[in-house]
Amino acid sequence: MSAPPEHSYDVSNDALTVFSGSSPEDVSHARQLWNSLCMPTPFESRLVSADIPQRLPVSRPERSGHSEPRRIEPPNLNAAQQREEERKRYLAMAAQRKETLALLRRQREQRIQKELLSAAFKPKTPRDKAPKDNTNELEMEKEMVSQLD
Repeated sequence: MSAPPEHSYDVSNDALTVFSGSSPEDVSHARQLWNSLCMPTPFESRLVSADIPQRLPVSRPERSGHSEPRRIEPPNLNAAQQREEERKRYLAMAAQRKETLALLRRQREQRIQKELLSAAFKPKTPRDKAPKDNTNELEMEKEMVSQLD
């Protein structure tokens, strides 16, 4: 089945547009106005279009006249190569991670050594005092509440 030719339905056709008793100038202005108001049919709503192929291409059978069959590599070789490449990539990533962790460990040790050296020169702050005993304050608040009752 071939696609029927696309028909152009033009509303401004002379047979459909009749202006009897009007001057040619008025007729031309009326035609321009009518053409500007009439929208063409949207491309998407047309059932058949010459620009769009309406059928899928027909698959052609392969020629059986080949004297030498195609050689296909077994998928195991490709899969094995891919696994080996992936393994190498993961090993490289693991080595890079070990290097990064070792660098961070060295930096941490250096920072701790610097803090120990500078601790001798830092002023002593009274941070070592024991925290206040809040039990006395709590008992006093309870007594004050009981006095209000």
